[in-house]
Amino acid sequence: MTHNWGEHWHTGLNLVGESLSFQVTTSDGKMMQFDNIVPTNWQFGQTYRSIHNF
Repeated sequence: MTHNWGEHWHTGLNLVGESLSFQVTTSDGKMMQFDNIVPTNWQFGQTYRSIHNF
């Protein structure tokens, strides 16, 4: 992924129909991984909630 602006990122891939997972590295070097946070039926412009926070 490349940073576009603000909270917007660009993958360069078509991820429609794929569940989305995220891996974040904090400023102190701690890595956090969140698997299948966004469901396969996600749509652009929608907001999704999770019990996970970082």
